[in-house]
Amino acid sequence: MIGISRLTCQTPEASDRLRYDRPAGAPSRPVAVLNCTLRCNLRCAHCYAASIPADAEGDELSTDELRRLLDDLARFGVPVVLFSGGEPLLRDDLGELIAHTASAGLRAAVSTNGTLIDAAVAERLADAGAAYVGVSVDGLAETNDAFRGQAGAFEQALAGIRHCRAAGLKTGLRMTMTRRNLHDLAGVFDLIAEEDIPRACFYHLAYTGRGENLRAEAPSHAQTREAVDRILARTEELHRSGRPVEVLTVDNHADAGYLFLRLQRRDPARAERALELLRT
Repeated sequence: MIGISRLTCQTPEASDRLRYDRPAGAPSRPVAVLNCTLRCNLRCAHCYAASIPADAEGDELSTDELRRLLDDLARFGVPVVLFSGGEPLLRDDLGELIAHTASAGLRAAVSTNGTLIDAAVAERLADAGAAYVGVSVDGLAETNDAFRGQAGAFEQALAGIRHCRAAGLKTGLRMTMTRRNLHDLAGVFDLIAEEDIPRACFYHLAYTGRGENLRAEAPSHAQTREAVDRILARTEELHRSGRPVEVLTVDNHADAGYLFLRLQRRDPARAERALELLRT
């Protein structure tokens, strides 16, 4: 993950302690992404896990097996466990697993399509000790619903974000960028501002699972640069307007070099500060 807002706007963020504030000589411990199920209620075109239907018989670890795995991760010193899938909310024991994660001293985060989150689900996630919920929104309504294979998925995901925010959960928006949805990037930033969403992650397309079939729909180099430029510009605009949204890009480390060179042309001192953070 490349901390666009932290590197560009120099705004201190809660995740600094994971990326930049490690004591000298201390080992780096990765965030663990735990795909706890392959089942999903949607069928997204880009699903890196190649999910299976929600009512399918998935070969999943049991609650006890996952508890033992979480204990192993705690002993290793992993700081955060991100429950993903598939759709993790299809597991009846997700709240129990989140509580076990928190009791082991780890931060528990959830990556979800958001369509199953009503007020009661959001309260259960908060009560279990979830530290963060990331909801996937891959464009505005028409684009998102076509991408995710279900009419109404956008409104359901947006409702899920609102329920999580109302329950006091830190909540973010996640968008995977392809040629089908780059035209909605500006609208997604407008949504972030309108809904007061505190965090946004923009993913480059991963060529795994069903994403393997979308290679032809990956943005060109020029489109990628234009998208990153827009992300940088809108992030700075949000911060200037008093909305310190945490913005990251994911799955392309070249964004770090591109960001540094862009800053170097505009503000060499700020570019050097960003480079110091990238080197930690």
